[in-house]
Amino acid sequence: MEKTSLKIDWGLFAIALFLGFFGLDKFYYAKNFKPAWKYALVKFMFNLIFLGIIWDIWDDVMIVLKQYQFDAREYFA
Repeated sequence: MEKTSLKIDWGLFAIALFLGFFGLDKFYYAKNFKPAWKYALVKFMFNLIFLGIIWDIWDDVMIVLKQYQFDAREYFA
């Protein structure tokens, strides 16, 4: 589920930057609760052990590069 756009989604960037710790960027990007809650929960749990900070920075960089993916595993596929 990849968005292809010529412009950077600044709303997604702001949500990922300030509320990404809670995984809310996954809800915004998916626009549906059902597929997003699992990824948001995993991201939040990773943030509790401070490993998610790397994930947050990675998501912010990918948003600016217009290559943001809903599922983090798709970056390496």
